[in-house]
Amino acid sequence: MELDDFFLRQYELSENTLSSLLSSGNVVTYAANTCIIREGKLENSSYLIISGCVKAHLNNDGKDVTFWFGFEGDFLFSYNSKILKEPGYESITTLEKCQLWKIDNEHLDKLCIENIEIINWWRSLIEKELIKTERRLIDRQTKAATQRYQELITAHPQVLQRISLGTIASYLGISQVSLSRIRRS
Repeated sequence: MELDDFFLRQYELSENTLSSLLSSGNVVTYAANTCIIREGKLENSSYLIISGCVKAHLNNDGKDVTFWFGFEGDFLFSYNSKILKEPGYESITTLEKCQLWKIDNEHLDKLCIENIEIINWWRSLIEKELIKTERRLIDRQTKAATQRYQELITAHPQVLQRISLGTIASYLGISQVSLSRIRRS
């Protein structure tokens, strides 16, 4: 995915604004199983996934609980760190080699103050993330694990090749044995 193509497909940004935004960040590469954002730490950057996939997870009484997957075109950041300037409650870890566009949060805040297109872009991005988060929360409370699994596979057909069954089971809130039963049926 080309960075400028992604931004132009998703948002209406002038050429000058797009150039200013993209030049404010840099492309970084992380190996699989790298913790990019660490639970309990203040994170100073936000990221766009160019290639690869990640999981957001936390420690719940010694058990690793996955609650989000990020794929190409998704943004990742710690809500607490970005919005409240407080340590985050989540960790975000690469599940495969990832190429990310990284921007410093303070610099992004400065760009948002200086450029109405950038603040509108950021607001639109946050609104979309809020809707996706709300949908996941509602689905988790109202849909059976079988239906959530089918929707995950439909939305991301490659997920079984990219993410371990244990991590998928954690995301669905079920055991690996239950996931095996779902996959057999």
